[in-house]
Amino acid sequence: MLISKDFSKWWKRISSRDYKISPRSKKIFWGILFVIIIILILTIDLIPTRDDLEVGRVAGRDIEAPRTITFIDQEKTAELRKIAAQSASRVYEEDINVNNRIAGDIEGFFKLLKIGREPGREDGLQIDALPSKEEQQAEIQRRYPALSPETVETMLAATPANWLQLENAAVAIMNQVATQRILPGDLPRIKDQLAQEAMKLDLDKEYRLALADLLESMVRPNMILNEEATRQRQEEAMKQVEPYRRQVRQGEMILRKGDVVTADDIKALEALGLQKPRSNYLTIIGVIISFLIVVVMASIYIYKYKNEIWENQKKIVFLELMVIIVLVFAKIISFFQYSYLPYLVPVAMVSILTTVLINANTAVVLTVFLSLLVGLLFDNSFNITLTAFVGGLVGVFSVTRVSQQRNDLVRAGFNVSAVLLFLIIGLNLDRLQYNWVSFLRYIAMGMLNGIMSAILANGLLPYLESAFGFISSVRLLELSNPGQPLLKRLLVEAPGTYHHSVIVGNLAESAADNIGADSLLARVGAYYHDIGKIKRPYFFSDNQFGGENPHDKLTANLSALIINSHVKDGVELARENRIPEPIVDIIKQHHGTNLISYFYQRALSDSKHDSVEESDFRYDGPKPQSKEAAIIMLADITEAALRSKNFNRSNHKRIEGMVRELIKDKLNEGQLDESELSLKDLNIIAESFVKVLTGIYHQRVDYPENVLKEIKRADQSDKN
Repeated sequence: MLISKDFSKWWKRISSRDYKISPRSKKIFWGILFVIIIILILTIDLIPTRDDLEVGRVAGRDIEAPRTITFIDQEKTAELRKIAAQSASRVYEEDINVNNRIAGDIEGFFKLLKIGREPGREDGLQIDALPSKEEQQAEIQRRYPALSPETVETMLAATPANWLQLENAAVAIMNQVATQRILPGDLPRIKDQLAQEAMKLDLDKEYRLALADLLESMVRPNMILNEEATRQRQEEAMKQVEPYRRQVRQGEMILRKGDVVTADDIKALEALGLQKPRSNYLTIIGVIISFLIVVVMASIYIYKYKNEIWENQKKIVFLELMVIIVLVFAKIISFFQYSYLPYLVPVAMVSILTTVLINANTAVVLTVFLSLLVGLLFDNSFNITLTAFVGGLVGVFSVTRVSQQRNDLVRAGFNVSAVLLFLIIGLNLDRLQYNWVSFLRYIAMGMLNGIMSAILANGLLPYLESAFGFISSVRLLELSNPGQPLLKRLLVEAPGTYHHSVIVGNLAESAADNIGADSLLARVGAYYHDIGKIKRPYFFSDNQFGGENPHDKLTANLSALIINSHVKDGVELARENRIPEPIVDIIKQHHGTNLISYFYQRALSDSKHDSVEESDFRYDGPKPQSKEAAIIMLADITEAALRSKNFNRSNHKRIEGMVRELIKDKLNEGQLDESELSLKDLNIIAESFVKVLTGIYHQRVDYPENVLKEIKRADQSDKN
């Protein structure tokens, strides 16, 4: 009951209208949802249906393959490799000491025979110290157990002259055979050869038989098996055996009700995950661990090195959405089980969109992350991972500098197609020798990948810009077109403001480019920063061409209110015309919380006002939050100051002094505190402004008298 009450309170609290979810909670929610979705995509087809079948049992129902798979028959592969290992030739090395050992054994045998029997052998020995015949025979049998007792008896019964003859014959025959390479498997043949040579001698039969037995027992292989080298050769032979693969197609009936289950049926069921579910759960856990490692690494990178993205919920959700879209596409492809279809996964589309909407560095990291997940989805295929990674990188490089319209995205798609064409040829060139049709399919998928990536990127770009409030280079280029409705109105209804905005755009673009800010955003933001003046153009000095000044008839407070309102009017006009939020932010921030000093001073000098609140004469702000907004603020006040009637615009030093003084004032007022501009940036901005302004307002050289006369004559002739 206590738990249910706590839950009820919690639910009421989060379901109330006043409850607000913190940004951190939202980030955690979207992150958990993202992880769950990706895990489901990666593992949904690995969850098995339990079928506890055994060989010899009768199937209780029909079982068909839910998908097409190709798997390795481990038992058949092991059998083939065992056969290959057995058929691999053995490695033998020659033992040069074998012949010496055989000769020593023959000599030792006959020495044992001669103990106490050879003339002169007894000197220095007592007669009773000599072994008896039985002891001598036992010693010979102990040392040479392979000899038959009959051979030992025959040899002991022979005379010393027979021993000498037999020993010489044994050595001669053995030396004759020892010149051959004798392998262990050759011993039966060699023994037959030795026996035949012994039987050819001119000796009594009993001696020939004894000699043959002696030689057969003494001979041994002179080629010794090198077990290490042989094992290596067997391992090499086993490696050369390709795994025995079996294919089961989707819809194929593996077992029918009433069929007796065979070992091959069990193998197919295990490969499909329909038998022994525990092993599939381990596979799922492995996939989840691999995914979590990859996603944690990517998150750490964004947190440490791209914190502006980490803190922007929309950008994080955008990146997560891109990953989900591509993996869903890849999962659908995986169900068809055609080996060439995975090359169609459009990772390059995500790379292109991320580069255009966020930045190239983030796009590269996302490309690596997504390529690894795609490879994981397709059974850890290196070829698929490499193709996705290379295609994505080419997409990033192709749109890093978008200079034209959306055709640049099409060009990027063709670049991806061209590179993937050669990459896939290199990865699958071996297929050409046995299946050129399959080879052409692989190439076609690579080329189609780039084209499809460009088409999808081009089609999704405006929707993503609208949904997430992004502004791409392509969109900025479109907004900079003078044919845009707001810019047309600005030119017609407030021409002075339009001219002012163009000059501010030139100043801002140059400065932003020099400090590494977004120069295109700065230029376009400058074009739109004063669009609010369209509503009351003649209340602003830009559009007062020597006529009556309407502020002369208004109080200072009302004039300040009108001047201040052009910011709010600009924001409203921008949103009505669906201008992207980054430009709307520039419109809000381009005056910061500056003081409308002219009307403030007028209010102070007006005797009708006993007390003047400075806050009534300040813009609402906020202060510039980005480098681009701060640059536009500085460019705006600089251009306005140069339009002063009493300012000498042809003096380079005066221009530079004025620019640096204005920037210093805004820095001291704290207007630039939230813009992330450094002192070094401000110095570069000042230099950029001076360079542009001296180029615009340089002193012109007077034409010579004779040239002026020629120009006048040409004008008159044109009129006639």
